[in-house]
Amino acid sequence: MKDTNNNTGSNHNMIAAGAKIVGTIETETDLRIDGELEGEIIGKSKVIIGSTGFVKGKINCESATIMGRIDGSVVATNIVSLAQSAKFTGDIETNVISIEPDAYFSGTCKMPKKDIGVKPLSKEKE
Repeated sequence: MKDTNNNTGSNHNMIAAGAKIVGTIETETDLRIDGELEGEIIGKSKVIIGSTGFVKGKINCESATIMGRIDGSVVATNIVSLAQSAKFTGDIETNVISIEPDAYFSGTCKMPKKDIGVKPLSKEKE
């Protein structure tokens, strides 16, 4: 039987505007949030918070692009980018940070220039 999987190679997850989630999201693929999340994101790829997105909690990922609002913390092994529309209150730990003019950032930033690691997904925990 022929495999009819139409996967285009762009695996990602999305929380649409108007949706609200309370809890923990674990993903190995990219994640975009245009809605609201109260909780934690544990990801192995890129996390994007769209201009209508709001996260209250923790994000642990490879890289993060913030265009919306965060009240919490981000740990990213690669880069955190705050776009012009970003409103970030909390702490960032990453190897590289990019902050566009007019982005709001209130908190601390640590840049250890070493492998800061990403929390393993639950199936990898012992």
